[in-house]
Amino acid sequence: MGANLALAGRCANDPEVRPRLGTAFVDALRWALVARSRDPEADLRARIAAGLELGWLGDPRFERLDGPFGAYLAPPMVEIPGGMYPIGEDEPIVDTNDGEDISDHMPRHAVAIEAFAIGRYPLTNAEYACFMAAGGYDDERWWDTEAGRAWRRGDGTAEGPKRNVRDTLQHARGNLQALESWHDSGHLDDEIYELWLRRLAMTPDEFESHLTELYPGGRETEPRHWQDGRYNNPAQPVVGISLYEARACAAWLGAQTGQTYRLPTEVEWEAAARGAAGRHYAYGEVFDAARGNTIETRVKRPTPVGVFAEGDTPDGICDMVGNVMTWTSSLWGLDYDEPAFKYPYDAADGREEPDAAPSIHRVVRGGSWFIVSFNARAEYRNWNVPDIRNTVVGVRLARPTPISKR
Repeated sequence: MGANLALAGRCANDPEVRPRLGTAFVDALRWALVARSRDPEADLRARIAAGLELGWLGDPRFERLDGPFGAYLAPPMVEIPGGMYPIGEDEPIVDTNDGEDISDHMPRHAVAIEAFAIGRYPLTNAEYACFMAAGGYDDERWWDTEAGRAWRRGDGTAEGPKRNVRDTLQHARGNLQALESWHDSGHLDDEIYELWLRRLAMTPDEFESHLTELYPGGRETEPRHWQDGRYNNPAQPVVGISLYEARACAAWLGAQTGQTYRLPTEVEWEAAARGAAGRHYAYGEVFDAARGNTIETRVKRPTPVGVFAEGDTPDGICDMVGNVMTWTSSLWGLDYDEPAFKYPYDAADGREEPDAAPSIHRVVRGGSWFIVSFNARAEYRNWNVPDIRNTVVGVRLARPTPISKR
């Protein structure tokens, strides 16, 4: 194939050109785009461009199959052997925004983890589109908790996002220096920074009116940013989905395949990212901005999955250091400043309760395009309210191994 593969992909995606192309040529072009998107010698911009065109052309790494509830894309999975894994660390992580020590990941301890498989990539828009096309938002059977079923009906869908913005505003009022630091470091662009300054200047009534306009509530039938071209390429990880949408998609995929798909626990995620050696980052001990999509990389949006090949784990799991954080099944607690469920991890202490109230924060793990390097450490614990739908959190699926049949 020629050097300008992204241009070739763009031409192949033209509706007037595509019918004239042979199947063998299109298949070869798809795999060439995969190779370019994964080539560490290629410029990052070329890798991203190849990945984006691959998204529209159809990624051959995802096998398209038909199930009892419509078409679906089979997610590539990586098997993680069972055993004892190091979880957490004994040293605090320094928050580079304000210089404070973070200790939520302490202490270092060993956890016995059964063998499981985890998604090689975060769930893509192309995969999630199959769930939508199959009527996933209309079929209550996939929504497996009362809170999830209420969310699907449209009950209280605005409350979590509003609460999250209120909490963030309260934090910003008490720490204006951190807000300025985030802006100076590029963590917040000018538009977002100025939005928070306006919020700080609002009266309480003005602020609540602003929240109501931003989050009107009601029933949702697609991810929050589904129509935004910055986030909706088929090869990008799906964002703008709540915990409930993530769980519903996993349940639907399980019914399609006869396997048990679910969200990973936070220690499963950590074991997959750190391995038996307990490395600090998915690829090693020292942060490298060229190996993952974080704020330091300055892409400023999610990238097509897998374009940072040098950031893969030794097992070949992609995008654990950056791109998007992902939901886990584990609970954090009511107070985002202080986890109710601390380390050492104990699966029997209630932190894996699937029917927990919407007011309970859930653990999310991994770096993202919007956060700085200390957040991307594999032992770092983060959180989100279950009904928030933002641009930095997606989903990575897990399942038992050997494959469990329903």
